[in-house]
Amino acid sequence: MNSQKRLFQSVYVAIFFAQGALIPYMALYFSQDQFGLSPSQVGNIVAILPILSIGVQPLWGMLTDRTGRVRAWLILAMLSAAIISFTFLVATSYVWIVVLMVIWSVFQCAHIPLVDMMTLDYTVRSKVDYGAIRLYGSVGFAIAVFAMGRISDSTWGLASTFVVSAILLILGSVFVRMIPEKSSIRDVTLAPISWTAVWNKTFLFFLLGGMLVFGPIYANNYYFGLYVTSSGGSTTLVGTLFLVAVLFEIPFMKVASQLVERFGSVPVLVGAAAISAMRNGILALEPPIWVVWLLAIAQGLVVGLLIPVALQFVRKLVDRQVSSTAIGVYMALTSGLATAGFNKLSGTIIELDDIIGVFWMYTIVTAIGAVIWIGLSRRALKG
Repeated sequence: MNSQKRLFQSVYVAIFFAQGALIPYMALYFSQDQFGLSPSQVGNIVAILPILSIGVQPLWGMLTDRTGRVRAWLILAMLSAAIISFTFLVATSYVWIVVLMVIWSVFQCAHIPLVDMMTLDYTVRSKVDYGAIRLYGSVGFAIAVFAMGRISDSTWGLASTFVVSAILLILGSVFVRMIPEKSSIRDVTLAPISWTAVWNKTFLFFLLGGMLVFGPIYANNYYFGLYVTSSGGSTTLVGTLFLVAVLFEIPFMKVASQLVERFGSVPVLVGAAAISAMRNGILALEPPIWVVWLLAIAQGLVVGLLIPVALQFVRKLVDRQVSSTAIGVYMALTSGLATAGFNKLSGTIIELDDIIGVFWMYTIVTAIGAVIWIGLSRRALKG
């Protein structure tokens, strides 16, 4: 059991290191003068991954529900995304970049839902805390954003983000291959998917609030770098602030299950969403740098609680036979539709106003999402 747990932890490190090495710096990379792109065009590019996630992530979920072969599909998705990542190094025109982003995103958006499906099945069978495994993803992300901030400031430049991301995905696929087959095979659903088992009222209510809460959080990963650099900070500072935020995710992921046992899932989700709204509002006020450091800690608290609590809450809301589909739908709408919308809206706001307006928008919509979650009934909370 311990060896399998270490393999799952290694996979999370690799997948999230690959994301941390690339996602926070993608908007900065395509904003370079050599591409000649407008802020709106950059917003379109970084919105492609979450847009495609809307339709593709549920398809990955249904595919695994129907075949039960999670490991094989995850390896395929990781290797494909790694290979395509290298092609960005020779892309210069807007159209060519968009085409590559579409192809890359189809495989990239499968990584987290598929590894979460594998891990949740393993933790249920082995009585292991999901948060104790998932926090290793935060470790990988933290190391990546810090390291790439320093590397990007060197002669290697921002192009190195694609290379490092690809290498880690290849390494991660090796770890996935080492996981015993029996640990990655799910019960196969031979009957047609029952959508009424997925689209129950509580799940829909949760998704509505989740889109407004998670959308700004994921969009922040793309635009926080622009916030810092527009204030005179360096990419090294961007990486260091991300490092602080992600390092503080780890202890809160560790205690998330205990907080849920004491207070319940919905109160924990509402509390984290409220803190996220306040964090965005303070950033919009352009505070001194020492406050920004404190807000990085607050961001770690928010993400450290929201990710494991929300994911396990989703699993409880639907039948086990459609859990992969439900997780795919949840991720498609939160990390997909909502993030795409906020990425695009953020680019438009920057053109009309500036980056400060983006964080005022994040504040308002996150607060609305928290209010919607407050409306979840006690009965739905227990479910």
